[in-house]
Amino acid sequence: MIRPLLVALLAALLGATSAWATTTPQVGVGVFGGLSVPVLQNVDVSSFSPSDAFGPTGSQFGIRVPVKVIPVVTLEPFFAKSNYKDQEETFGGLTYKRQGYDGTAFGLNAILGRVGGSGVNFYPYVGLGTFKLSRDTDEINKMGWNFGLGLGFSPAPRWSIQFRPEFNMVVTGDTSRKFGNATIGVNYEIMPEGGSHEAK
Repeated sequence: MIRPLLVALLAALLGATSAWATTTPQVGVGVFGGLSVPVLQNVDVSSFSPSDAFGPTGSQFGIRVPVKVIPVVTLEPFFAKSNYKDQEETFGGLTYKRQGYDGTAFGLNAILGRVGGSGVNFYPYVGLGTFKLSRDTDEINKMGWNFGLGLGFSPAPRWSIQFRPEFNMVVTGDTSRKFGNATIGVNYEIMPEGGSHEAK
């Protein structure tokens, strides 16, 4: 699953590079923050209940740099940092505390459409990145992928508000670490459409 997505992102990057000479790029910078929830982690299938599907809610914040150089695709490098709460688990009548992960991620999203600009924008996206999850007992440093759906609207020229529900999966071999995110962010167009000083 990871390899086809990587090929698709590389193809988009090559296409964007070839179009750079004939298209004025749109460049933005955005910050975001919100909630991140572990999904289906450390689940005992022999005694599964719906409440086991989600771990303790954590937080996530970061920065994104959307760059649009071809009509239908925006490439978006990102950095994200996450923090997850400790979780109590009971085995054989004894309660243990499992430390929550601290996470960082570097990657690249490929967005179908645009992030900034006037009006209301809906855009699906998919991305790949390097995800590091660490706690006292172990450390995971692996490739992972994400996908989501964004909603943006512009309250003022060159500014936009972004809402994104997102799903992350960090592949750890035969298993994976999965997270559901919901974030809100602010994006500013450093180089708006057409290279002018007014958003269109």
